[in-house]
Amino acid sequence: MRLEAPMDSTRPTSPPDERPQRVLVTGAAGFVGSHVVELLATDPRAEVIATDAGGESRLNELGELDGVSVHLADLRDPSAIASLVADADVVIHLAAVRTQASAERPRDAHDVNVGATYDLLTAARNADTKRVVLGSSHTVYGSFQDPHREPFAEDHPWPCSGINMYAATKLAGEAYLEAFASAGGPDYVALRLGTIYGPRSSPGSNATLMTDLITAIHAGTTPTIPWASTAQHGLIHVDDVAEAIRRAVFSDATRMPINVSGLPRTSKEIYGTLADMLGADPNSIVFDENRTRYQLVSQARLKQVLDFTPAVALEDGLRSVIDWFDAQN
Repeated sequence: MRLEAPMDSTRPTSPPDERPQRVLVTGAAGFVGSHVVELLATDPRAEVIATDAGGESRLNELGELDGVSVHLADLRDPSAIASLVADADVVIHLAAVRTQASAERPRDAHDVNVGATYDLLTAARNADTKRVVLGSSHTVYGSFQDPHREPFAEDHPWPCSGINMYAATKLAGEAYLEAFASAGGPDYVALRLGTIYGPRSSPGSNATLMTDLITAIHAGTTPTIPWASTAQHGLIHVDDVAEAIRRAVFSDATRMPINVSGLPRTSKEIYGTLADMLGADPNSIVFDENRTRYQLVSQARLKQVLDFTPAVALEDGLRSVIDWFDAQN
């Protein structure tokens, strides 16, 4: 499926001596991918090729944006990958089986997160694609059980204690990026994304805890959060993630991972603030005090290499979730 977007005279144009980069976005109909496509559609340096194995309705909406063509394709089909990558200067690889589903269906997670990534990199090498930006994860640092350690930096040695199935597939993807680059394949940046929240959050993600809390408060039932009140989360809004990805596409960063995560915030701060914004008593929230994590991740390379610091304030980000939830209901 391919929808050519109509021209929009309001979109800026590239300088006449510069051809826009053709940017393939996998997982384009997903939570992060759809925001990335929307952002790149406003950037005159990019022409976007958006693909996903599902979400046809969302893909059609993205296809209405200027400079965006859309394709329904399964990345487990090597011929489909080769066809898409052949037209791309840069690939943003976001298609993945996520954390919860990876635990439930580890073989599927391997096939998509590892096997399809290998096939994509093979196609990118054959097509002389210049650059791959991988959506990796801060879960490669393990289960975050030490509240006193220094924040994890990108040069922390592998493997880390307590990695889950999803993290294992992301480590494999990062290893393949370096192996292909060493063998003459495309340059790359692996973005280790933090705990993402915002509109269009995917079912089963951490961000759905926010919508669960909103639902409970609206229904007059006791809101519950399956984390300790003192647990710390590297929370980052999806708009900040999309901006970091855009910067990675056009940056000079080469063959490196970069943490893309917010400063740690406690469960009590996040969900208490959300409850207060909804007019509920933050003290009514029941936390699971036996389940902890401390997502302490360094932002130094993000600031130094991509010249970026997450900018969406917590209250503004939570308001975007409330507004989106209300619009859906």
